[in-house]
Amino acid sequence: MIMARQKTKRNANFWFGKRVLVTGGDGFLASHLIQALLAEEAVVVTTVRHNRPLHTSFLLKENGDDPAQADIEHINLLGYQDVKRLCDRHQFDTVFHLAASAIVSDAANSPLSTIENNVIPTMNILEAARVNKIPRVIVASSDKSYGDHAFGETEKLPYHENYALRGLDMYSTSKVCTDMIAQAYALQFKLPVGITRCCNMFGPGDLNFTRLIPRTIMRLLSGKPPVINIGNEKVLREYIYVEDAVRANMFIAEQLQEYYGNKKENIPKSGVSVYGWPAFNIGSYSENETSEDSKRCEKIKSVVDIISMLRKDIRNIEPITIEKPSNFIEIPDQFADSSKLKTLGFKPHVSFDEGLERTVAWYKKHFDVLEKIAHRYTNDH
Repeated sequence: MIMARQKTKRNANFWFGKRVLVTGGDGFLASHLIQALLAEEAVVVTTVRHNRPLHTSFLLKENGDDPAQADIEHINLLGYQDVKRLCDRHQFDTVFHLAASAIVSDAANSPLSTIENNVIPTMNILEAARVNKIPRVIVASSDKSYGDHAFGETEKLPYHENYALRGLDMYSTSKVCTDMIAQAYALQFKLPVGITRCCNMFGPGDLNFTRLIPRTIMRLLSGKPPVINIGNEKVLREYIYVEDAVRANMFIAEQLQEYYGNKKENIPKSGVSVYGWPAFNIGSYSENETSEDSKRCEKIKSVVDIISMLRKDIRNIEPITIEKPSNFIEIPDQFADSSKLKTLGFKPHVSFDEGLERTVAWYKKHFDVLEKIAHRYTNDH
């Protein structure tokens, strides 16, 4: 459950009565975001494509009689006319486009559907927003779009928003495409778009059991050993608790008008400043902090670091190592310079240790419900 959010440096009434669309409403981030928007008394509409047997939003609700609800629209975002009618009908003033095929292994096995699901709906959302003159649109990209910058002579880690997008696997490539399309709408059509490149999110409600943290928690709770792909033991990833990721998305949306200027006069016309201008890294550190020693940054962890912490919290079972799938491309170390967002006034609130403690407690509480849908990932080795 999203905790009560601090409202410093924010207009506490910003979201009251705002008509907000959140696509992919049954997803991890979207479920938390919807709850936060409803708590701020926004009028929320969300899209879902399937009726899933287990809804993240249901599991996150601790107060069953909470009257605040999102209006759910069952729609396939691949159809532009359907998307346009949706926007015409509700007259949104804010869109958070979070719907995507997000499982990296599935993307490797189903490249055509991944590109289709991630690229076409983004194009449809942006075009409908352009035609309807929607005042603010947030498009979820990913830090995976940057790809491999770990060993280059130029554009070294941490990632900056103006870096080249080098995603080479199908999931990253699909996110690069959505990112570039969103940038084109921002720069060519002056559509107020904020592109979010978030580091690895974790927290309650993540039902993607291919991800390291939920999979390891569920395996340990099931009495099974954690799994490490050979060669991945020491790769570094930056993490952010989902509550802070939600706050960052809402904060960026709140800042877009000032960032673009009332007459869009702040949009750069040419030169290096154009590259990645509508994009925002979502993380915890500036370049100076990671340059000193990234391993000392508490939210930058290796695979073995994460597994070791979870073994102490849950059950001390030795991990096993397995071969990577032949079509798996592993990006080396990943962490970002989030100075741009920090300069605007955003700061994460939840430490890694606190976030992990909350996360483990949630999976323990809901283990009996989650055990069946996680079975494929807890019993495959």
